Amino acid sequence: MLTKLLFTALVVAMVYAIYRSRSRIGPQRSQPGAPVDNRFGRLVSYGFVGVLMAISAIGYYFHWRSQHEVVSVRVIGGGNPTTYQVYRHSVDRRVLKTVDGRTVVLGAADRLELLNGD
Repeated sequence: MLTKLLFTALVVAMVYAIYRSRSRIGPQRSQPGAPVDNRFGRLVSYGFVGVLMAISAIGYYFHWRSQHEVVSVRVIGGGNPTTYQVYRHSVDRRVLKTVDGRTVVLGAADRLELLNGD
């Protein structure tokens, strides 16, 4: 997720650098002393940066929310099946960390079923 944020920041920095370089090289003015009002261009660029940051924040929030969803996991092994409540992000290949803080290490013969999920 950090790479997505860094990539977005890189794109914003590139757009800002291109905008700054083009505004310096811009078309020649007929009157060299006349001031140029560039508020609209500045407003558009700041709006674009704001929209990108808002989209990134919303995407990060939905990712965080889906990863912190509590799901039921059933472990089927040598004995009776056992059900645990875990956060979605804490389900690893052979290790689970339950909501109440217990760490469950699965054996090679154990099978894992995700009950509440995609």
